Amino acid sequence: MNGAKFLLLVGTLLCCLLVSASPSTSKAQGLSKVAITYPARTILAIDLHIAQKRGFFRDEGLDPQLVLIRGDLAIAAAMAGEVQAVSNVSTVIRAIERGNVPFKVLAVGLKRPLFWLTARPEYKSIADLKGKVFGMLAIGGPQYVAAARLLRNGGLDPQKDITVIITGDPLQSLVSGAIQARPRLTVTFWRTNEGQAKCWPTT
Repeated sequence: MNGAKFLLLVGTLLCCLLVSASPSTSKAQGLSKVAITYPARTILAIDLHIAQKRGFFRDEGLDPQLVLIRGDLAIAAAMAGEVQAVSNVSTVIRAIERGNVPFKVLAVGLKRPLFWLTARPEYKSIADLKGKVFGMLAIGGPQYVAAARLLRNGGLDPQKDITVIITGDPLQSLVSGAIQARPRLTVTFWRTNEGQAKCWPTT
């Protein structure tokens, strides 16, 4: 395997958390079938798709099926033996900490989270967000942890100074004004009469 292919394959594996169970024994043209889950269509999953498209998995004797599924459902599927790898570091680590999953972390591919805290354009500083409503996909997930760290660095107590609600579409809620801020993986801007959204990196 050449150096470039090896590095990209390593990068792919750095985002994968393999379940301790053995992979499926079914074969496709001599390849071992494996199901790998990922939680969202973001830049974090791009290495999986590149490795699949370029045949790097095939070079290692694997026939991967990439499955888009929420982290908690991926854990359940892995426990049932329906998938062999979960590309969702934070969800798996929390499950391991609870001590109720036989998983092993092979590696982690990011040195820091890629989250941004996005707020409505009328808020110009972290301090302005005191008493405001934040929209999250889940409490305690990586977005929540990253946002809480940023708020603490800005002088706010995430347990007391903000209200967190679970919303299925945080971006639409932000645009409509139902929430005033949200963390997200990539920066999203939108135009309103007041101007452009305000964003702060969490790292």
